Amino acid sequence: MAEKKVKMVPVFIPKESRNDTERFVSVNGESILVQTGKTVEVPEHFAEVIKNSEKMARISAEYIDNNISL
Repeated sequence: MAEKKVKMVPVFIPKESRNDTERFVSVNGESILVQTGKTVEVPEHFAEVIKNSEKMARISAEYIDNNISL
């Protein structure tokens, strides 16, 4: 059986600290480590998870900014 060609997509995950070198990403039991601080190519299904995670982080930060008073 021929192996299915996986589409690779560029992603960028910013570093959160000096020692933040990689991020663990998992999709349906398949996992990879993605280097932070530079653009790297990952399979498309991992890129989608990373994009969704970034979107949820933005929404969460926005909610906190708008609803939590110090």
